[in-house]
Parts: sequence; structure tokens; C-alpha cells
Amino acid sequence: MSTSIAERLEAFKQRDEERNTFIRDLVEANARLEDELRTTKSDHLDQLSSRRLWQEKAQSAEAKLKETHDVAAINSFVLCLIDGDGYLFDDSLLRQGAVGGSDAAHRLLDNIKRHAQAYDGAMQWKIIVRVYANIEGLLKKYAYIGFGEEEKALRQFVAGFTQSQPLFDFVDAGQGKERADHKVKEQLSLFISNIHCKHILLGVAHDNGYVPSLVPYKNNPTTEPQISLLRPIRIGQEYHPLPFPIIQFDSIFRTEELPSDRPSYANQAKAMSNFKQPVLSPTRQIRRPSKAKDLATQGPLYPCVVYLNRNDDRVDEFLGAPSEQAEVKLDSRIHVKKLCNDYHLLGDCYKPHCPYSHEPMLQGEELVAFAMIARRTACSAGSKCRSNICVLGHLCPNGPNCPRRSTCYFKKLHNVDPRIDHEYVEG
Repeated sequence: MSTSIAERLEAFKQRDEERNTFIRDLVEANARLEDELRTTKSDHLDQLSSRRLWQEKAQSAEAKLKETHDVAAINSFVLCLIDGDGYLFDDSLLRQGAVGGSDAAHRLLDNIKRHAQAYDGAMQWKIIVRVYANIEGLLKKYAYIGFGEEEKALRQFVAGFTQSQPLFDFVDAGQGKERADHKVKEQLSLFISNIHCKHILLGVAHDNGYVPSLVPYKNNPTTEPQISLLRPIRIGQEYHPLPFPIIQFDSIFRTEELPSDRPSYANQAKAMSNFKQPVLSPTRQIRRPSKAKDLATQGPLYPCVVYLNRNDDRVDEFLGAPSEQAEVKLDSRIHVKKLCNDYHLLGDCYKPHCPYSHEPMLQGEELVAFAMIARRTACSAGSKCRSNICVLGHLCPNGPNCPRRSTCYFKKLHNVDPRIDHEYVEG
């Protein structure tokens, strides 16, 4: 009986031990679960805090984006970039000086507005126009066609264009073939990614040199629709594969290229040498060099003998044909800085601050070539001029068979007999 009680007691002890072990396991498991719960709760709170933070950031970003879009809508603009060396304004506008420049600006503004109507919100967009050109180069181009007042008219045109609209600029890019190109390309690169710039009109399609700058923007869903090209007189061949639309603006730019057959020194000399120039009296010989090189040791060409034809119209004596070498040398010097007419042709300059080049004084064939350049500008007095220090032209440099006829600025002198008959004697 006692053994049985002892066994039963041992069994109770074993069960108690198992129960205690079980309880300890429960306590430990509960502790672990409480730790996990605390960690999970902390993570949950962190998630809630993070979600609230990102919600606030998202709301702030949306507000800023809306504000940006609102500002962009207010300050949106269309940009028009024009290479003024290739897109020449119509002669009828240019001749009017400042008035023509203002008229050209208003016509351009109206055409751009009509083009932009296809875009949403375009009525609120501003219009920015920038024309870049080599002004000195343009002056030479117009001088070649006998535009006697080209410098004054062109500079007044530029001023009128710029002053007529607050966001219009006609900029002198300086001398050099690529100066205007560089300006236009850099402006395009700057504004193509500008959020305010909704569309860009480019007046560059006359020059294939711009094509590499445009290629990166094709097949791009953002930039390709953003670009349009203005139609030039003659479009470059490399533009045809490009996807950008080409638009036409009427009554603003020249529709024909400037004549390329400008009177070269040799052609000008040939045109004038076709006329025999008789002497009125055998006792009075007309003094003129037979060839340009005869002037190699002579000084200024003026004062000169004033020659008249049989109708008492002033005519210019034949100076001769400078060599190609002299022509190239003179053009290179003029390219650096314009030369002073008074100093080189008259022998002295009395302007206190003359902006033109003096030294070294021209001699020989270069002097003759320079005199022929001066004669490409028509004298305002025309055939009635009697000044022996007038360096301007009194006959068309293209000769009597000028191909430009009514468009030539010497047209009033086309019917003047260029043959010398006698010298003008004052009094």
C-alpha cells in the first residue's frame, strides 16, 4: 500500500513538473508574442506616419505642379528665330526705313498669331521674335544692286522693327558667315526644353547647315510637334526628309534672291570701257590712266576732272580693271573694318573721331578698286553733279545694258550717254 502511495506521489510530482514546464513555455511564448506585437505596432505606427508624410508631400507637389502649370499658362510664348542673312525682308519694306521695319514687325506678328491658333490656349501666348544678321554683310549685298541709301535705310529699318514690339529684336550678329547661325542654334538649344516655350518657328530652311541641329528633335513626341519651319526662297535639299511642317508667310520676305551677278571690278570696268571716249579739242587731252596699274605711284584720285557728255550730263571716267589679287586683298581689309572714303579717295579726313580705317593709305590697283566700290552708290545729284570731290557714281556700274532695269537704283541714269565729250569748266 505504501509503495503504491509513493508511486502515486512521484507521478503527481512528474505531472507538476510537466505543468510547470508547460506554464514556463506559455510565459515565454507570450513574452515573445508581446515583443512581436510591440514591434509590429511600432512598424504600423511608422507606416502610418510615413504614409501621412508622403500624402502631405504628394499634396504639396500637386499644388506646386498646379501652380507651375498656372504660371506657365500665364507666361507661355511662341518663339520665332530667323537667320536674317538668308531671310531678307521685302525691298518695299526696307526702302521705307523705320516705317517699313515697324510694318514688317506687325505683319510678322499677325502671321505668327494665325499660325498659333491651332494650339490650345494660344490666345494667351506671348510672341517673341529674334532676327540675327550680319548687318555689314547685308549692306554689301544691297550695295551690289545699287541701293544708294542702303546703310541709312537698313539701319532705320532695324530700329523700326525692334522698337515696334517689346519682344521683337533685330540683332547684329557681327561679321562672319557663321555668326548668325551660331546665335540661332544656341537659342534653339536653350528654349526647346523651356516649359514656357510652347512652339518654335525657325527661319533657317535656306541653309542645310542647320539640319544637324534639328535631327535630335525629330521622332521625339515632345519636341517634334514643337517646331515649324518658315519657307525660304529656296529650301535646302536636306530639309525634305525632316518631319517638321513648313509654313508660308506672305508679304514679309523677298520672294526672289538678290542678283548674284553683282558688278565685279572686272565686269564694271568692261561695261564702261565699251564706249570710246573722244576728246573735244586736240589741244586738251583727257587725263586718265590707260590701265589700273598706272596709278601705282599716284596719290588720291580726287579732286578730279569733271567730265560731261554732249548733253552736259556728268559721266565717270574709266579707271581700269584691277587685278583679282588686288580685289581679294581689298575685300580682306574691308572685312576687318570699313575704309574711310575721304581719307583714301580725297587724301585726308577732317572728322575728329572717324570710325573708319585710315592707315595704311590705299595705293595702286587697290585704290582703283576702292573707288569703284564707292561708285556703286548713286550720287543724289545724278547727272547734274559738278563737284570735283564727289566719289559716288554718276553712271550705272552695270553699264547701259543693266539687267535690273526698273529695280536698279541707278535707273534714272540708264539713258545717260556714258561717252565723254568735254571737261566741265566752272564759270
